[in-house]
Amino acid sequence: MILAPIVLFVYNRLWHTRQTVEALQKNETAGDSQLFIFSDGAKDEDSLREVENVRAYLKTIKGFNKITIIERDINWGLADNIIDGVSAIITKYGKVIVLEDDIVTSPQFLNFMNNALIFYENEKRVWHISGWNYPIETAHLEDTFLWRAIQCWGWATWQDRWKHFEKNPQHLIENFTQEDIYAFDLEGINFFWQQVIKNAKNQINTWAVFWYATFFRHKGLCLSPSQTYVYNIGFDGSGIHCDTNDIYTGVLNTKQTVTYTHQIEENEIALNRIKLFYRENIQIKNDTIAFSKSLGIVYNYLSTLKRDDKYYIVYGAGFGAKLIINFMPTSIVYMIDQDISKQGDFIENIPIYYLDSLHKNPEYQILISPFGRAKEIMSTLHVMYNVPMERMVSLDILND
Repeated sequence: MILAPIVLFVYNRLWHTRQTVEALQKNETAGDSQLFIFSDGAKDEDSLREVENVRAYLKTIKGFNKITIIERDINWGLADNIIDGVSAIITKYGKVIVLEDDIVTSPQFLNFMNNALIFYENEKRVWHISGWNYPIETAHLEDTFLWRAIQCWGWATWQDRWKHFEKNPQHLIENFTQEDIYAFDLEGINFFWQQVIKNAKNQINTWAVFWYATFFRHKGLCLSPSQTYVYNIGFDGSGIHCDTNDIYTGVLNTKQTVTYTHQIEENEIALNRIKLFYRENIQIKNDTIAFSKSLGIVYNYLSTLKRDDKYYIVYGAGFGAKLIINFMPTSIVYMIDQDISKQGDFIENIPIYYLDSLHKNPEYQILISPFGRAKEIMSTLHVMYNVPMERMVSLDILND
C-alpha cells in the first residue's frame, strides 16, 4: 500500500501541536509515512515568541519516515496556508491526509484514512474522506457512511478532486439558487451559507466552506466514520476559529477492521441524526439566547397581534411556539413543523401538522416562531412551498 503523505498545519500553540503530534506518532503506519509541516509566520510581535517555540519543537520530532518543515516567512493566515500547502503536496503525490494543530487522532486514524483513499480512489462521486463524525447514535449504521457536507477535522482527498477547488464567494452568490442554498444548509439546519456571505464581505477568511461548495456543485459526497477517529482540542478559546465548546467530542474509534460502505449515495439515517444533533445542541441554544435578549420587545409585539383579534398558524413547534401559545392561546389555530414525527402531537391542546398543511387555511397568517432565523425560513417557504411573503409574520423584531 502506497501511504498518503500527512500534511500538518501549525501556528503558535505549542501544547496543542505537541498533543497532535504525539497522538499521530502512536498510529501504526506513522513510521512509514511522510510528514509535511507548514508552520505559519507570526501575525505580530506578541505571537513571534510562541511561533519560535513551536518551530523549535518541530525540529525535535521523530517517529516518521521523513519529516519536511516549511516555515512561512510571513503570516499567511490559516485559510491561505492550508489552500497553498494542500495544493503543493497533492500535486506531487496525488493524495493527502490533512491535519491542523489541534486534532488528536486515534491510533487507527492513518489506517482508516489510507484504506479509504484506496477503496474510493476510482469512485468519482466520493470527494472527501473525514476522520471525524458528530457524536450521533450509531445503531443501524455501517462503520462508514456517505453524505453531502464537509467535515475538516482530519481529512483526506485526491488530486483529481482537489484540482476543482475554487474560493470565489461572489461566484457562488451569483450562481446558487434558493433551492441550492437550502440543500447546502442541510435543509435550513446549518448555516454554511452564512460563511460564504461573510467571506464575500471580508468579515472572515475561511477555506473549508468553499471546498464543501466545490464538491456540492459536482454532486460529490463525503465519507465519514460512524464513530470518530479524532477529536478537536481547540475548543478552549485558543484557536483562530474555535470558541469554547465540547458538544462535538465523542469517544475515539480504535477499531482495526473497518467495513467501507458500497452504497454510493447519501445515507438518510445518518443525515437525519446529524440534523437532530444540530437542532438539539446548536439551533435551540442559539435561538433561545437570541429570543431571551429580545423577550420584552417580542411580548409587546405579540400584544399588538392579540389586540387585532385575528387567528394565526404558528410555524415551528419549539421554544418560540410555546411562548406564543402561552401568551395568546385563543388566537392560534394550529402549528406546522418540518419534523414529520411531530405530526399529531399537541402543545397546550393545539395540534401540530406537517409542512403539507401550509396551504390548508390560506386565510390565516403564519407566525414564524424560530427566533433569529425568520428571514431564512420565510425565504425557504416562499421558494419551496409558494407561500406568499405577505402571509408570513416575523418575530425577529430586532433584525427586521
